[in-house]
Amino acid sequence: MRGQSAKERKYYFFDYLFWLGEMAWWHYKGEPNRPKGESMLMLCIMIFIYEPIFFTTAHFLYGSPVFEWFTVAMIAGSVAILHCIWRGWIYPFSRRKAVMQHYEGRRFSPSRCYFFVFSLGFLLIAEAYLLPSTLMRISGNKAEIEKTQVEVPQRWKDYLPLHFKVGARQEIPHEILQRLINQDGRTVRYGQPVYIMQVRTTKGDMSREFRARLLNHATIDEIQDGRRTFVECTWVKGYTTDSIRVLLTGWYEVGNAGLCPVDSLEWTEDMEF
Repeated sequence: MRGQSAKERKYYFFDYLFWLGEMAWWHYKGEPNRPKGESMLMLCIMIFIYEPIFFTTAHFLYGSPVFEWFTVAMIAGSVAILHCIWRGWIYPFSRRKAVMQHYEGRRFSPSRCYFFVFSLGFLLIAEAYLLPSTLMRISGNKAEIEKTQVEVPQRWKDYLPLHFKVGARQEIPHEILQRLINQDGRTVRYGQPVYIMQVRTTKGDMSREFRARLLNHATIDEIQDGRRTFVECTWVKGYTTDSIRVLLTGWYEVGNAGLCPVDSLEWTEDMEF
């Protein structure tokens, strides 16, 4: 019965990767920073299970408290899986022994081993870029607008005064979002906004009087749970006789057809909110 069971056992690509990792560990006599069977298995789990789940969830839940707890759970889960692999609860020792016997006699090639290691590493990095982009294309422009939150200043000299005045986050506009904003004839003549951001209650945006006008169009709960999504843009409109900048802030609601202007406010840097 044992011979029959061993004969019927099927072997897969991850079995071959495990064998490569174990042979590399043996070949280099246990030198540190060398591939090992467990590390090859963990790399496969990250590529084919963890990354797809994480980025798909991030696409739909990013910015919500649920996603923060999900991230913590994913980190704890990865540690638990690594522990289970090491203890043999995942990929048991009996299968490891059968895999080593199955590939016994096959010549080990270090170059082939590192080809697979670097290929899997490249796939891990490429997936982190390609999967979010693919999800954006599938779900349409709304997802692309929501993913433009990149907290990197465009121009510090314009960003810092606004930051201290209204607590604004500086975010680089995505070209699709910029194109939608430019369709508004009232603001296109002012060029690229000084800053652009999505209004979020989790960031404390609605705690200031500056954005209280949005409550004429939606409730706090609607903004918080994502039923109503608003984008805020500010342009430098000009200067007063005292060389104080005149700013124009516009709020747009994100809809299936694009952006819809809902409100605007003209203000100067010397105003307090």
